Amino acid sequence: MAGLIGFNENIYAVLEWQDGSGKIKVYKSHNIVTNAGDVYYAQRAASESVTNAFGIMELGTAGDAPAKASIRSNVTAVVAVSQKAHDGTYPLTNDPDPDNPDTVGTDVVTYRVSYTVAEANDTDIDRVIITNVTPAAGEALLSYGVFAAPFTKTGAQTLKVFVNHTFNGV
Repeated sequence: MAGLIGFNENIYAVLEWQDGSGKIKVYKSHNIVTNAGDVYYAQRAASESVTNAFGIMELGTAGDAPAKASIRSNVTAVVAVSQKAHDGTYPLTNDPDPDNPDTVGTDVVTYRVSYTVAEANDTDIDRVIITNVTPAAGEALLSYGVFAAPFTKTGAQTLKVFVNHTFNGV
């Protein structure tokens, strides 16, 4: 059908070493906008009150494969100190952050969370979710993504996670 909205969803984890080396490592994957995420975007487009306040990003180390019906309990192991509100001005369109590797534009909504050296340290980070501001096991998700392979974040690194949703008319 012409005129339907499609999504192109990319996630990036940008690790930066804090030892003065300037070393950066970028991990890329895709995420799925869930059924609850579809409703959220429809409600926002119609200027209606939203059913879910998707204001928290969280990292995980185990869980089910992302699916349209995924909820928070589909992530079976979360990373300590990774449940965090989006950075100050996020979400936003046309992200000006040069660390976001995506081609950004006025039809791209970017969510960003920045983790300090003391936050979200784990050896097996492999997934990212955006969920409600008071997350519990049965909470809805806006989006859910899994990296192809786990990565490690240590106390010597900061981490920025970008979740980009590009609206594509089809």
